[in-house]
Amino acid sequence: MKLQGVQQTKWMGVLVFALAILVFPFIVTQSFYLTQATFAGIYAIIAIGLGLLMGYAGQISLGQAAFYGIGAYTTSVLTATMGWSPWVSLPIALLFPGLLAFIMGYTMSRLSGYYLAMATLALGIIVHTLLVEWRGVTKGASGFFGIPQLNLFGYTINQGIPYYYLVWFFVIIVLILSLNIVHSRVGRALRSIHDSEIASSSMGVNTSKYKMQIFILSAMFAGLAGWLFAHMSYSISPAAFTFDASILFLAMVVLGGSGSVWGALIGTLLIRMVGIVVHMLGEKFPFITSDFEHVIYGLILMLVVIFLPRGLFPTVADWFDALLTKRSSKKSMLKLAAKR
Repeated sequence: MKLQGVQQTKWMGVLVFALAILVFPFIVTQSFYLTQATFAGIYAIIAIGLGLLMGYAGQISLGQAAFYGIGAYTTSVLTATMGWSPWVSLPIALLFPGLLAFIMGYTMSRLSGYYLAMATLALGIIVHTLLVEWRGVTKGASGFFGIPQLNLFGYTINQGIPYYYLVWFFVIIVLILSLNIVHSRVGRALRSIHDSEIASSSMGVNTSKYKMQIFILSAMFAGLAGWLFAHMSYSISPAAFTFDASILFLAMVVLGGSGSVWGALIGTLLIRMVGIVVHMLGEKFPFITSDFEHVIYGLILMLVVIFLPRGLFPTVADWFDALLTKRSSKKSMLKLAAKR
């Protein structure tokens, strides 16, 4: 009965969230906010994958921007240079980051925690350097231009409401897939690895296999986000895939709560709201520049780690559950007193 209740709550949450996504363009009609919401969806795909890696597999990655960039540049080269259809390039844009994650995970299978974080940081630096210096393929620091628009059944998916719905359609798919993983036998194994890898191994859990699988999945999610970003922007440059981007994704997961799929999603939305507020303040106060935004993200990380170590969503959910339990116990006591 409890498992059935969890499943009902999961699907009810997805349904409510999907309805909110559906009606948002009718409530907020300004193109600026619609563009920001579209970018939030792209970032949410990366954050959900990183949340699975951090909150369930217990691994810290500082190189998600590398997988994000590989996905974006893969589809850019295949479509703009080689003339492929963007839909044909989609599985390749997912395959390349996943293959790189497999190679990296296989060669660094003994690393964990901060050592793995440093390894992924090095990967991000290497990939960014290649994007800048491999001018014959990536066009260098000046950027890659001429990325084609997406077409579906003869209909061009332009920026604005059409692309907003496309991005959030993929977010819903990623969300459902991640929730199913979390509430499955694999999710239970991942939680046991996060709590104690040694205890999990002693109970017969193949910890290396599960960590490898979730690392590859998070990289493929980032590749999907890169594919969406490239065909939305029509031009990309290595500046979008720096270490700062990886820290931004990390802040999203930490703020919302790495131990929850919903936490990563909510953290992404909150961080994007902070970015919008900073942008609006920058228009009124010239001394507030884009660098001020990174200061805010760093401050958020510090405050959350100190005061909300589990993240915002799990903490609020615990408070809400405690409140409901307290009210339920009071009602039970009142009923018992009335019977007496």
